[in-house]
Amino acid sequence: MTDALGAAAAPLLVTSPTIRSGSTLVQRLLCSAPDGLVYGEEIGKDVEFQLQVLASRRLVYRQSGPRFGEALAQVLAGRTDDWIIDLMPDMAGYVAALERGALAGLEACRAHAASVGRPTWGFKYPGMAPAAMSLLAELSPGLRVVYVVRQLAGTLRSAKAWGALPDEAWTRRLCEDWVTHQRFVHGLRARVPVLVLRHEALVADPATAVARLRDFAAIGAPDVGVLARRINAPAGEDYREPAPLSADEAAWVEAANAAAPAWDGID
Repeated sequence: MTDALGAAAAPLLVTSPTIRSGSTLVQRLLCSAPDGLVYGEEIGKDVEFQLQVLASRRLVYRQSGPRFGEALAQVLAGRTDDWIIDLMPDMAGYVAALERGALAGLEACRAHAASVGRPTWGFKYPGMAPAAMSLLAELSPGLRVVYVVRQLAGTLRSAKAWGALPDEAWTRRLCEDWVTHQRFVHGLRARVPVLVLRHEALVADPATAVARLRDFAAIGAPDVGVLARRINAPAGEDYREPAPLSADEAAWVEAANAAAPAWDGID
């Protein structure tokens, strides 16, 4: 394993258990600070994809590394009368290069943010796959996570208004993801600095929540007026009022609330 990005260059990751949790609100806050720039979800998609590919290839090379090493040694010794279609270079150096490549996009983000005078940088991606988050933490030891947790009922109502839950299976899956993602991040705190922000606390007591965010991100003063501007749709579209929950949906929310981990002392 290599420090592919470098602790000093590590990003802020703004994420949440699922979509419609408030990660965009926190992104807007951080971007409103004079020294902050938090890129959007396309970056998150790219990073997650590259890390998933990296994880798969590292598994292959971990299992087949000795065989590749023997083949390379034979060729370098002049013995080429063998099946060498999968001849590989030094595996340690090659895998280290793949690790750097997986985070090349993030390095471009860091360089761009620095070039425009925004040294505190990162990206936002709600519901980032736990395996990808774990690997990102491994490759970028200075990673810090801002974790936005919203009550499931509010998340579900907002997701319904967006049309993101076309049927019962999607709705139940969101409830399950809301629980499992929190369990993962609860454990991740032993390895990575995590700031947990409740969406409800951010709205009800913005001064306290923003102070915690500034302290964690080491960032200048954001524009707290961002919090007064409700945006949950693309530019040009009207605000989408949250949709009511059915009796079944309310029951699923209650069950998920009972299964979710406790976040003590974060409000």
